[in-house]
Amino acid sequence: MSEEQEKYVAGQSFCGLDLSLTSTGFCLKNGSTITIDTIKTEPKNFKNDLDRLIHIRNTIISKLPADVKMVCIEDFFIPSNKLQIGSGIKLAMLGTTIRLSLYERGIPFVIVSPNSLKKHILGKGVGDKCMVVREVFKKYGIDVKDDNQADASVLAYLAEHISQALSGKKMDDIPKYQQEVISGLLSSIGDRGYNLQ
Repeated sequence: MSEEQEKYVAGQSFCGLDLSLTSTGFCLKNGSTITIDTIKTEPKNFKNDLDRLIHIRNTIISKLPADVKMVCIEDFFIPSNKLQIGSGIKLAMLGTTIRLSLYERGIPFVIVSPNSLKKHILGKGVGDKCMVVREVFKKYGIDVKDDNQADASVLAYLAEHISQALSGKKMDDIPKYQQEVISGLLSSIGDRGYNLQ
């Protein structure tokens, strides 16, 4: 048995997903074992958009252990101008595909706003992508290759914290700003959390 397998604790995996059609960030946390990846796709490699969505979905599902305890997904991107509407629709399609797949499999998941993600790592709801990458390395020791992996890493840690809070664990050992993020998510869990029974 490898060292990584020895560290694995059944039923204690937490996943973070930063969904993107071109570069989905994936992070799986199990104890001190961290698995990160970027799922990259290009339109030219698929028959159509739906074929591409199926590929991303299948890749994500294949990376999740059967006993994953919680998944956190960054919420939908909202276009700020007309030129982004097409991309926004495709990202909504991807987000819905992943949500439905997790829901059908009974995998618990929570949707996290970009502001909550940033506050959980930076202490405030705003900040550049490079700041998130830096803080992920400083706080978690994870040397990510891109901002997608950085966001996914934050979401995996957040998934663990939410799961602990739902099980009644006191969160006194984490910073107050992280406690505020978790409290805010728990207060709106009916709108953002699924399969949490």
